[in-house]
Amino acid sequence: FQTFQHYFKQINLSKMALVKLVKDLGTSVRVIGGQMFNPFWWRSEGKKNLLELEKKVPGAIERVNKGEIIPEWEYITEGKLGWEYRQVLAGNQDPWCLESIHYPRSNHARPHIIYTMESYRIIGCVDCMDDLHYINYILIKSGEMGRCRDCGSCFLCLPHPEPELIWQDHH
Repeated sequence: FQTFQHYFKQINLSKMALVKLVKDLGTSVRVIGGQMFNPFWWRSEGKKNLLELEKKVPGAIERVNKGEIIPEWEYITEGKLGWEYRQVLAGNQDPWCLESIHYPRSNHARPHIIYTMESYRIIGCVDCMDDLHYINYILIKSGEMGRCRDCGSCFLCLPHPEPELIWQDHH
């Protein structure tokens, strides 16, 4: 008797899955028929996008009608990407402080300054790579100095000078 109950539960579950599949298929057909193959829908979406672009960049419609392509950095002004575009346009090519910079070898009197937005930073020392085939990774807490065990280079980890600008998001 238990096997029959188990069998009917499986059939019931498969019916529910089939009903969900049919509903999802109906939604997909409606979207494909109403949007993807509908030239009037695409035209109205294009007009909406142009009007949104005109709000952000005055004179954009005339520029698009002339055939000019408007670069992203002109109309993306909010959020982290907008902040990054403004930083790059101002001349800061590495606003997130992610590019590795080759420093000359240092000592405790002149350590390498490493900025972080967390309470620590993991640094890979490549000053000693001339004769070694591995990278020494050093975990340094913010406000502390760390030293490479092979070459002796010193690194000072400091909090990023403008973290509120980096993590600012108006959304």
